[in-house]
Amino acid sequence: MRNSIFLIILAIFLSGCAKNKDNSYELKDSSKKSDSSEVYGSANFDYRDSLETYHMGYNTARDSAYKSENIKELEKLNLLIKKSPNKPGPYLDRGNHFQNIQMYKEAIEDYNLYIKSVPDNYSGYQNRGTAFERLKMYDKALDDYQSVLRLKPDDTIANFNRGVVFDALGKQNEAIAEYTEVIRKDPKLAKAYLNRGLAYEKIKNYEMAYNDLSKAYELNPKYGESLKNKINYINRKK
Repeated sequence: MRNSIFLIILAIFLSGCAKNKDNSYELKDSSKKSDSSEVYGSANFDYRDSLETYHMGYNTARDSAYKSENIKELEKLNLLIKKSPNKPGPYLDRGNHFQNIQMYKEAIEDYNLYIKSVPDNYSGYQNRGTAFERLKMYDKALDDYQSVLRLKPDDTIANFNRGVVFDALGKQNEAIAEYTEVIRKDPKLAKAYLNRGLAYEKIKNYEMAYNDLSKAYELNPKYGESLKNKINYINRKK
C-alpha cells in the first residue's frame, strides 16, 4: 500500500505540481468558479509573508520553498508516524504535504486523525476545510471554517474562505457578509474589497461594486489595467 502511494506521489511530482508563481491578479471569466487557492494570489496566506504582502492581496505560495521536497518529507513522516503513531503533529504535517500535491482525500484522512487528538487547534480545521473545498464538499468546508472562527475569532482567512465558498454556491449575499467581516477585522486587505465588489456586481448593486473595486485598486495598484477596465465598466453601469 505504501509503495502504491509513493508511486502515485512520484507520478504527480514528475508531471509537474508547480503552481503559477505569478502573483499578479487577472480578472477571469465570471462563469469559472475559483476556490480559495486564489485568496492571496496563488495560495493561502503564509506566515513567511510580510504584513504588507498580506494586505496587498498576494503571497509566496505556501509550498514554494519546499515544493521539490514534498516526497522526501512524506517519506520521513511515514517513518515517524510508524515509530510514534500516537503523536498528532506528524499527521497535520503529512496532511499538508498531501494537500500540496493535490492528494486531498489522503490529506483529509490525516487531518481527521490530528483533529481527533487535538480538537482545540484551529489549524487542523483550517487545512481540512481547504481540502474539502478543493473536492467541492462545500458544506463540510463551511463547517470547518466555522470551527476555525470558534477557536480563533479574529481569523480573517476562514471568513474569506467562507465568502469564496458562498460565491461558488451562488449565494452572493452570504458571501458579501463574510467579506464585510474580513474588512471589519482587516480594513487594508485589498482582496476582500475586490471579491466583495465582484459579488455586489453579480447582484447588480453597481454603486457598491464601484466603491469596493476602486478601494481594492487603491490598496493594490498591482491589479493593473484589468481591474481599472472593470471599474470603468461598472461606473458606466451605475
